[in-house]
Parts: sequence; C-alpha cells; structure tokens
Amino acid sequence: MKHQSGVTLVEVLVSMVIMAIGLVSLAALQNFTLRYQLGSAHRAQLSGLLSDYAERVRSNLGQAPGVVSHASTGGSYLFAQDWDAQKADPVVTTSCSSGGPCSDLQLVEADMQEWRRRVRSELPRGSVWIAGDAIRGLAVTFMWFDKEFVASVSGNAAKAIQCAAASVAHAPQECCPTGVHAPAGVRCVTFSIVP
Repeated sequence: MKHQSGVTLVEVLVSMVIMAIGLVSLAALQNFTLRYQLGSAHRAQLSGLLSDYAERVRSNLGQAPGVVSHASTGGSYLFAQDWDAQKADPVVTTSCSSGGPCSDLQLVEADMQEWRRRVRSELPRGSVWIAGDAIRGLAVTFMWFDKEFVASVSGNAAKAIQCAAASVAHAPQECCPTGVHAPAGVRCVTFSIVP
C-alpha cells in the first residue's frame, strides 16, 4: 500500500484561501481601529474645548447670558451663525490687555474669539453654536467635518442631520441645531452646561 507524501494542490489552495480571508479581516479590523482612534481623539478635544468654554463663562459670570445684573448686555457668550457664515468668517484673536485693563464686555469678546480660534484649529473645519442661558443651562454644539460620518436625512443627503422638534432618545445630542444649514458629512455634538 502506497502512502502519500507531500501536499496536494487542493490543500495548498484551501490554505491560501483561509489565509487570504484572515488577512482581509485584519485589514478591515485595522481600518475600524483607526476610525475609532480618530473618534476618540475628537471626543478628547471636545471635552477640553467644552471645559475651556465653561471656565471662561464662569470667570466672567456677570456677562453670562441670563444673569439678572446684566440682562441688557448679557449674552455675549452666545454664538449663533450658520455653517457657511462661520466657514467664511476668519477668527482673528484680539487681546484686550494691551493699553490697560479691559472691561467685562471686552473680555467676553476676547474670550470668544480665542475660544472659537481653538475650535477652528483643533477640529476639522470646526464651528460652534451656543444657545440658552446661564440659569437653565447653555447648549454648546460643536460641528466639524467628519469624512467617515454619512448623514442621511429622509433621503436628502445634501445636509447634515437636523434636530426635529420631537426628537427621541439621544438624538438631540447628535443632531445639528435648526438654522445651522450644515452640509452632509458634518457631525454635530451638543453638550449642556450650567456655569
């Protein structure tokens, strides 16, 4: 009785197919890992930017929107420009410390310009939308272009996900405020703070 020695062509082909499937799976896993690492980096940046904004408002609380003592001038820490206006608006950082002490309103303007410059530089095409007041809470929405994020709004892929009046579950934290008019591919994340 003869014994077979060596490997048949079929066995080699089967092992090559199994190895190819394994390598393709590893490549896909690496792609997902890189995507999640980028998302994690953006979440860390958002946390730092939100903390910076909250500290700026707390340090000049008399100018916070909704504070009774400055009801007529408060609200400078709010910001509501649509996506296109923010994209076209260059953020120029000004310092109110040159030439003596600055007023509370000058400090608000310098704070917001410096903070918006940080948002623009740390997030891809970063923009913000801030609404509310210091008593009930400020809603800070960060918007940035995320090429991995595919937005679909009822078959209209030309715009990012807009918040609806009757949003459910966690959707209000992940949709763009009405009036932003952000294009598809823009990710919006909303946080609430009470200074």
